[in-house]
Amino acid sequence: MRRGFGEGLGLPGALGSLPLAPIAPEYGELMGLQYAAGLAHFGEVLVGDGETLSFLDGLFVCVGNRRHHLGAARLRALADANPSRGPLLTLLADIQTRDASALRRVLLHQLIGLLQESGARRKTSGLDPAEEVLLEQAVTTLPVLDARQRKAAESLGGLWQQRRLRAAARALDALGPAVVRTDPALSHLASRLGRRLGRCDRSLAAARAARDAEPARTHYLDALRTAADDDTATRGLIMLERPRRPEDAPLTARLSGDRVLLAWPVPDGRSWRAVRLTRGTDRPAVVPVTTPAPGARGGAVDHGARRGTLVRYAVFPLLDGVPDGPPLVSAPLLVAPDTEDLTVTDAPARLTARWTRPPGTARVTVLLHAADGPEPGGKALARHDAGAHEDTYTFTGLLPGSYLVRVVCHHSSPEGREVESAGARAAGVVHAWPEAVTALTAAPDPEGGVRFAGGGADGAEVRLVAWTDPAGAPPEGTGLSTDALPAALPWAAYGTAHPVAPPSAFTGLVVAVAVRGERALVGPAVRVDIPAPVTGLRGLREHDGQVRLVFDWPDDAGSVEVEWEQAGARDRSRVSRSRYLREGLRLPIGPAAVRIGVRAASRHERPAGPPLPDSAAAVDAAGAADPTVVVRRAPAVLDLPGDVVVSFRLVTRRRGLTRRAMPEAVEVTVTGADLPGSSPAGAGTPDTASRSDPFAPSAPSDPSDLPGLPGLPDLVLVGRAGDAATARPRHPEDGDVLVRLTGAELAASPRTVRELPAGLLRPPYALRAFLAGRHAGSVRLEEPALSTLVVR
Repeated sequence: MRRGFGEGLGLPGALGSLPLAPIAPEYGELMGLQYAAGLAHFGEVLVGDGETLSFLDGLFVCVGNRRHHLGAARLRALADANPSRGPLLTLLADIQTRDASALRRVLLHQLIGLLQESGARRKTSGLDPAEEVLLEQAVTTLPVLDARQRKAAESLGGLWQQRRLRAAARALDALGPAVVRTDPALSHLASRLGRRLGRCDRSLAAARAARDAEPARTHYLDALRTAADDDTATRGLIMLERPRRPEDAPLTARLSGDRVLLAWPVPDGRSWRAVRLTRGTDRPAVVPVTTPAPGARGGAVDHGARRGTLVRYAVFPLLDGVPDGPPLVSAPLLVAPDTEDLTVTDAPARLTARWTRPPGTARVTVLLHAADGPEPGGKALARHDAGAHEDTYTFTGLLPGSYLVRVVCHHSSPEGREVESAGARAAGVVHAWPEAVTALTAAPDPEGGVRFAGGGADGAEVRLVAWTDPAGAPPEGTGLSTDALPAALPWAAYGTAHPVAPPSAFTGLVVAVAVRGERALVGPAVRVDIPAPVTGLRGLREHDGQVRLVFDWPDDAGSVEVEWEQAGARDRSRVSRSRYLREGLRLPIGPAAVRIGVRAASRHERPAGPPLPDSAAAVDAAGAADPTVVVRRAPAVLDLPGDVVVSFRLVTRRRGLTRRAMPEAVEVTVTGADLPGSSPAGAGTPDTASRSDPFAPSAPSDPSDLPGLPGLPDLVLVGRAGDAATARPRHPEDGDVLVRLTGAELAASPRTVRELPAGLLRPPYALRAFLAGRHAGSVRLEEPALSTLVVR
């Protein structure tokens, strides 16, 4: 310790009176920053290595024999040099700027508390050792504050600044007269507080004595401007501003679960204080207010309202933190949360209510009323007391019409009384539901489609639908609105005489639904498998007597079934998709005519066994274990005639030994094994018409198709002579027609001779034969040597 300090007074005289309360409005914020920094007292942040802090006659940093006063400027410089402790040092500078003696008082208060802890000396860092010893001796003469008294002492600064004088008076009462007398600053504060509270009491007395609302309002506001937390003035203003009707309340309060949401109109730039009044209690409770955006409504959320209590809310406009006008007051609100998410759905002769119960609700009552609300006396058509974990209930046996469902929650009040909520309401309508579909069958038709039939659903429309996810399809008997139904299958029809089939493959669960108005009743279902049709079927004969089949593979088919008929005998084969793509499809037909049918095979059909019947009957792949109804489509049919060859040669005659032989006639020969007597669908063209027997012959439509005669084209011999003979004819009209033999004439005999017109064939000439007619593509034409057809 330096010489000369306290020479006249001595150290005890220099110490003076010690503070028992900081009386600093910023003390709460200071303690938060100090705790975050891990400091026992804020003096630790003011000194560095080799420095000590002198605190008895002000705050000084001592380095050797030199002392530096810690003013606001030095504190701000320390904040700039130490960014991690910047907020704390900046706050200390602000406190020093507001009151030059406040920092010393706050530091002494913290040091006294540390030294009084556990009755033992606490090691502190950075303090002047001599002053620390002196302080330790002086602390033994001070009263020791308990936790409650220390909290009251540390709150006084903020309460005084906020004009919460009633709370400040309660804090001084908690400290006690002995503590107040020990600290002169506390004694001075208590004196000032008494004078202000006296002024507040006089305003309250004038307000109670006023006969009109306006003078009473003025005196209550004067009392609140003096003591912003005066409960009597707050209640008096709330009673004066109560709305006459709930709908006229400028402040709205509504329940949202266990919270109360407040909203009110806010002029720009105005701040507010919200309070809650609870019936049965004297003191209003402050509710935190959210700062509204410019132009938005004011708002607050109250989490402290207790269930079963009747509350009223008010918001006061503030000026410099003090009420500056009459409050906006809400209508009374019973804190009894209702159920949430109440929904009512109907089914035949019943209504089902579902809700979400507020946590902690004692019990719930479900009431059914007529559409116009509860009957006189509060009677209900039906009621049900739901269990602790029950969140749904169904009223049954109801007639068609409109109803009102009300769900009331029962809560326990703080006094133990049972309080009912207002009740969540939802309207419900019992519609006239259709009769159910009692049965559904899917009968494959020999024509290649399926007929859907069933029973029940009198007077109702029956729709056949399929849910995208069969596992998610509702069970039979479920009631739905028509909006919840999937679209009806466009190809399916119920109860019609003609069979139906989709344009492509279909495999799924077909459900029959009875529909009446806006309501539908789910009926039975049947699983149907309908393979895709075979399209683009063509047959090409190859040199080794085989026929190569080409077609568009049906969608989703794993295999196809091929059946052919030749000379009264039938055979069948099944080909998988992989084999078809890898090897193609060839049949050992030979040169004879044949009728071929190709259809997609269902995955539910047996891949082996004897040939199936000709009708497209249902096939059960795994016996009774697989209930799928398989519909076999009519096959795509191809009529392929036998390998027929039409050949011709020119019959010539030489006139004299020196003259060139000239053609006089043409000899046409028709050869072929087992020439077909008919070709009902056009040779080599597919026939996809539905018939009970696709292999049965149809009636002939051309003389060349008569039974017993081959289906043959016409033969046309065309010639070009003179200058035009430089090239052979390209088509039947490209030259002079020398001979025309119809298919019937060719079919009459395997060998036909026809004379050529005299005088037309003089060298040079060029001849060519053509096959014409609808059978031309199925018959092969063989010409003689080109040297006999082109003569120069």
